[in-house]
Amino acid sequence: MNIKLHPYQLEFIFPFRIAHGIRTHTDALFVEIAHDGVTAFGEATFPPYLPYTVDDAVKSLSAIPMQTLIDDAGIIDPSVSLSSYQNIQAPALAALDMALWTLKAKLEQTSIRSLLGIANSSEPPRTYTISVCDREEMAKRITAGKAQGYDLFKLKMNGKDDRQMLTDFRSLQNGPFAIDANQSWAELSQTLDFAKELQSQDCILIEQPFVKTDLDNTLALRNALSIPIIADESCQSYNDIGRVSAAFSGINIKLQKCGGISPAFKMIQHAQSLGLKILIGCMSESVIGCSAGEVLAPLCDWNDLDGAALIKEVPFKN
Repeated sequence: MNIKLHPYQLEFIFPFRIAHGIRTHTDALFVEIAHDGVTAFGEATFPPYLPYTVDDAVKSLSAIPMQTLIDDAGIIDPSVSLSSYQNIQAPALAALDMALWTLKAKLEQTSIRSLLGIANSSEPPRTYTISVCDREEMAKRITAGKAQGYDLFKLKMNGKDDRQMLTDFRSLQNGPFAIDANQSWAELSQTLDFAKELQSQDCILIEQPFVKTDLDNTLALRNALSIPIIADESCQSYNDIGRVSAAFSGINIKLQKCGGISPAFKMIQHAQSLGLKILIGCMSESVIGCSAGEVLAPLCDWNDLDGAALIKEVPFKN
């Protein structure tokens, strides 16, 4: 098995503004593996507010002996072969994991869903992200989303322009919508009225309202509303699920933060056993990373794999 690593920058169509800041692109690393004449790709992305870098990913992936990823019988099983490399940073591990699953499916002439026993049932509602912007830009973003087949939108909030964002959105679009506060809300007493207004206006979920460690205010908000409160920054991996399950209604699972398809699949099973809802999300990946997430979408309640719809181009396709 051979591996090639391709650093890249994914350029956004519109500036991406959230509570963490603003950026025009996301650094990425595409992992290309080949075996028996078959090629497959995986993808790692590196938003600047997370402690991961392309250089670190290249270094760690280059150090892995590729022969260890195939057993003596010539079988590829990412959930087993990558268990020895859990010290690798999550995006790099995710890229290799999704590339291995894609390669395995191609070699066996089947789909990853079939390999995991996932039925191609009805797909969950899909959201298109609108980051913080003024009304004029929001209108352009809504038009761009609709042109790509989206009719359900997720509004990013920053704790400052939230009410204006809601007002502008409602002047442009009817119907249900979702909210992602990215930890930007303050005390419950300062946000509860606005949260109830969101609920009355057909908001279907609120994602990560408070700082990730503030489970007390999160639980209080969950108890005050009838709509789900979804963990993102509060839940990075399998081990976080039990800790946050009492405060949140569900979790946002992203392959980039948990390490790929294999751990995400386990997270879904565990979370659902606790009665939690699942949003499958992304970290501004291209079609490669988002397609890997799509494998798990039938198991989830919402699909937020819109990264490929937010960027200008992608260099590779599986």
